[in-house]
Amino acid sequence: MKIVTLTLSPAVDIEYRLNQFNPGGLNRTDSHSVSAGGKGINVSRAILRCAARFAGKDPEKRSFELKTVAPVGGETGEMIRRILESEGIALTAVPVAENTRVNVSVIPDEGKSVEINAPGTPVGDALDGIEAAVLDGIGPGDCVVIAGSCPKDVPKSYPSELVGKVKETGATAVLDCDGEALRIAVSADVKPDLIKPNNEELAALTGCDPDDRNSLVKAAESLGIGTVVTTLAGDGSILTSRGKSAFFPTVKRPVVRLKGAGDTFLGAFVYARFVRQDSPEDAMVFASKVAGDYVAGE
Repeated sequence: MKIVTLTLSPAVDIEYRLNQFNPGGLNRTDSHSVSAGGKGINVSRAILRCAARFAGKDPEKRSFELKTVAPVGGETGEMIRRILESEGIALTAVPVAENTRVNVSVIPDEGKSVEINAPGTPVGDALDGIEAAVLDGIGPGDCVVIAGSCPKDVPKSYPSELVGKVKETGATAVLDCDGEALRIAVSADVKPDLIKPNNEELAALTGCDPDDRNSLVKAAESLGIGTVVTTLAGDGSILTSRGKSAFFPTVKRPVVRLKGAGDTFLGAFVYARFVRQDSPEDAMVFASKVAGDYVAGE
């Protein structure tokens, strides 16, 4: 089978760690890191880590092909390609004219972290090439994950339109976005097979109470989507599938990192559900464990 991930707004993520952040003066860092980011890229990374960690222990494992699609440009786009190559992730890069964006995080030992995210790099006339890369060779039994925000020059309706084209091939369409793009997708005649909002995103979409589990369940069940996976940060997750909902608690562990935890959860769920062919419930248990390990720094 094939798993394809699409990141419309990839980024070079630079993270600075320091003792204390001084917003009005000079800050000297203790360390820094540079990584390739974007929701679809993070999902691909999680899928590969699951395969490396768990496939050898699974006597019924299935082989799969992973394709990671993203529009990239300039020196920063080339940096993303090199970083992913070093991780064993082959990027199907669709060239764009401008440099891929750079996001910066400042993480002090004391005080609150600061994140500065640039807008998604315009794709220009590359949208047809992106779509062709995603749809090439997929069919029944395959899975396409469309994840993240749209650049300013990409209509908010585009993820929903691409979902329709994916489903025409017989492949499963998974969508992880928020705001207007998610609203359009869940209101369309052809809906995604699976969406993964967090509680705040589901509340923004439906008007439910993000802190009330029953309200979240009713909201997810009202959407008419085959599978809704609602993550609740460190408080667990909810699976809504086949007209029923179930809560899956999170095992409390020391928190080393949070950024990317939701993408890791989705990647682990996709791996378990579509590669191992676990039941939705078993895939949730697996994803909860993998995301918990990630947050704990394992």
